[in-house]
Formats: sequence, C-alpha cells, structure tokens
Amino acid sequence: MTDRQLHDEIMTLFLAGHETTANVLSWTWFLLGQNPEVEKKLSGELEQVLGGRVPTPADLPRLVYTDMVLRESMRLYPPVWVIGRRALAPFRLGEYELPADTNVLISQLILHKDARYFPEPLAFDPDRWGANDARAAALPRFAYFPFGGGPRVCIGAGFAMMEAVLLLATIAQQFQIRIAPGQKVSMQTTVTLRPRNGIPVTLKRR
Repeated sequence: MTDRQLHDEIMTLFLAGHETTANVLSWTWFLLGQNPEVEKKLSGELEQVLGGRVPTPADLPRLVYTDMVLRESMRLYPPVWVIGRRALAPFRLGEYELPADTNVLISQLILHKDARYFPEPLAFDPDRWGANDARAAALPRFAYFPFGGGPRVCIGAGFAMMEAVLLLATIAQQFQIRIAPGQKVSMQTTVTLRPRNGIPVTLKRR
C-alpha cells in the first residue's frame, strides 16, 4: 500500500471500530438517563440473565432487551448519520433527473425519524424492536439502516452489535447514570454523530 492507503485504512479502523461504538453508548446513556422506566426494564433483564457476573458472548441470545435498547438508540442517534453514493449512470429519483457521477447523500438521521415508518418517531421506545411487535415486522427494507446497506454494508456490523451489547450490559449492571443537572446536550454532525462537548453525567453504583 501507498502511505495514503495505509493512512486511510488506519483512519477507517479508528472511526469504524472505536468512535462509532463509543458514540452509540454515549447516546444510549443519554436516553436511559431520561427514561427511567426503560432503564428499570434493562436492569431487570441484566439481573435475571447475569446475576451480577460479567457478560460473555454466550449470553447474547438472552440479552434481548439490551439489544433492543441499542437498536432504538441507533434509530434516534445513528453513529453514522449520513452516507454517500456516486451514481455510475444517469438515473431518475422522483421528479429529479440525476446525471452519472452525481453524489447522492442518504441520511439515517432523517429517515429514522420518519413517522411513516416509525410511529411516535421522537419517542425512545425499545419495545418497537420486539420479536412480536408488528411495527418492526412492517418496516420496508432500508427504512432502518444504521450500518448502511447493500453491497457496501458495514463489514463490522455483527461485531459492533456484540461489542455494544456486552459493554452496555457490563456497565449498566454496575452503575446508574444520570445526566448532570442543568446540562443541554446537542448533536455535532461530523463524520460520526457525536454529542457536542460530551455528556456530563453523575454515576451511582448499584
């Protein structure tokens, strides 16, 4: 590889393999801190499944609600908030004729809050991802795509979900996290969707 290629590969590893998961967890704590009923349900699952021990990959099939919490967090605050594609040939998109080489941006941040696909789109409702919930079953393809989609879907999607579930389970069974009083958290749309200036919190050991 050239020096430029090596640089790009290393940056991809850092952005895709570290910062995205860190941002998912940050936004998840932000949401849990404002929704104590969801946090209580999450804690109940962790107590039932883990009983205070450190989770392992073998626990993943039973950490169902933990997974649902993360999926809903990524709906509201997708770590990658927009992706781009370049048209290889001219094509029509709705009322627009786009020539070849057009750069097209598709925003998860916008589509994931579309009320046509997500009733009460601003509500933090992990139950919408339940196996028996008709809302998830009715979603059209690519209405929800935190890891992109198609041939260039994120190659690390499976690993990222495993990592995030295990980290959330490990921390949530030890600490209760609340947003520090008087804080106003806003989004910073860089390459990833991060909290501007972080999220100040208070920790309480369970």
